[in-house]
Amino acid sequence: MFSLSISSSGSYISVAIHEEVLVSSSTVLSKNGTTNLLMQTIDELTKKSDIKRDQIQVVYIDIGPGFYTSLRIGLAVAQGICASLGIPLIPVNGLDSLAFAAHTSHRKIFTVIDIKRDEFAFCSYKPVPGGVIRDSNPEVLNLDGLKDRFNEDNQKKLLVGNWRKINQKILNKNTYIKTASPEFVTSDQIYHLGKELFKNGNFINFNEIELFYMREPDVSLSTKNLTKEVNFYD
Repeated sequence: MFSLSISSSGSYISVAIHEEVLVSSSTVLSKNGTTNLLMQTIDELTKKSDIKRDQIQVVYIDIGPGFYTSLRIGLAVAQGICASLGIPLIPVNGLDSLAFAAHTSHRKIFTVIDIKRDEFAFCSYKPVPGGVIRDSNPEVLNLDGLKDRFNEDNQKKLLVGNWRKINQKILNKNTYIKTASPEFVTSDQIYHLGKELFKNGNFINFNEIELFYMREPDVSLSTKNLTKEVNFYD
């Protein structure tokens, strides 16, 4: 079964095709993501992999947190694909996907995602056999708030996500924090967590999926205008 995974929540557009194992993937820097660029990337991957579009049976989508406009573009494209092919769309939380990709056996995991305005989406996780579980609810923090979270105890922690956007002075002063990969959400991470959600069979109609913004957007963007541009036919 072929699947398509999409992440466009930040500065990169990342797309992957899997058939249990990775078939093909692409990650493109795009600070101002566009529908055309995402559709072009998907088209190039299907051609490169010699896969017909109607062979794709499920789409996994990064629902955030992240950049408002980029998230809207990713969801609109994914919904257009699923509508045209009649296949399910599986929403995956970016914070969870980072932690799932980075899970270790001994360190608590902190995930951070840049959401602009010098603010970050943050969540902590405990490692468990085979994965991770949330140790806190996702929240929006500024740099002072992150510093407080980093210093709240002397437990060893692994920091993943957009940690390079954080003032290095905050990180250098804390000997209990280790920075590591992944440094941003990718389609491959979205796939690996999404397929577990798909196996459970507990997912909603693609038209009912809501993005995980975590705060009000900087600007308003019309979903109607986006969906008009999305066509996924041979």
